Amino acid sequence: MNRFKKLFFAFVPLLVCLYLAVCGYFYFIQESIIFHPRVLETDARYDYSFEFNERWFKPEEGVSIHAIHAFTEADSAKGLVMYLHGNRGANLTNSDKYTMFLDIGYDMIYPDYRTYGKSRGDMDNEADLVGDIKHVFGKMAEEYGEENIILVGYSLGSGVAAQVAADYDPKMLILWTPFYSLVDVKDTAFSFLPDAVLRYPLRTDLALQEIEEPVHIFYAEDDEVLSVERSIRLTEFLKEEDSFKVIEGQRHGWIYRNPELVKSLEKLLH
Repeated sequence: MNRFKKLFFAFVPLLVCLYLAVCGYFYFIQESIIFHPRVLETDARYDYSFEFNERWFKPEEGVSIHAIHAFTEADSAKGLVMYLHGNRGANLTNSDKYTMFLDIGYDMIYPDYRTYGKSRGDMDNEADLVGDIKHVFGKMAEEYGEENIILVGYSLGSGVAAQVAADYDPKMLILWTPFYSLVDVKDTAFSFLPDAVLRYPLRTDLALQEIEEPVHIFYAEDDEVLSVERSIRLTEFLKEEDSFKVIEGQRHGWIYRNPELVKSLEKLLH
């Protein structure tokens, strides 16, 4: 028995050190798990058929956020849609993501996060990720007014959009294939890791409880990336005037091309 105790107490420190080492490893490599950017050279060209400008924003020293500011052909814009994309790609993308809003009569701003597209700067935590978009929102609010800006967040962008909406007063918040929080996503894949390891918690669940403006959520029934069963819990925080829809047969990607989503957006943004 004494021998067993000696072995036990000898291995406990090793196991603790191993666990701390694993936690430290995930702490430092989490960007490679969460973010999968498409990086563009600063002279990369865009050949969109609609009218647009390239915009640059400077949230802080050493950081530059690039965005495409597209313009509707309507006589006057109804407002501005700020579209926040997922964890892949960049704002050099399928033009349908723009025209679906431009055709309804809204201008659109499509910013890239740090390290994505032409945006530059080191990404260290949620304050960097969300702070940059808050800066862009603030600048665009000077041009359009907060009350005329609609925040649309897809996948990773849904978490960012919710944080921005919680601190500002947009016209509405629209979420596509959202997650409950990145803490919850972490728990589904790495439940052994403590929450403190995650530098990008993106607590959409908490943000929704602070948002007074209308919120509309669109889920993909066959989402193979983010569990609908877990993210549907966000509906617990919706207000009476809010709404949610589960689009049958839809997978995580290409949701912006789903006719049911497009039709719903036309009604919401009329």
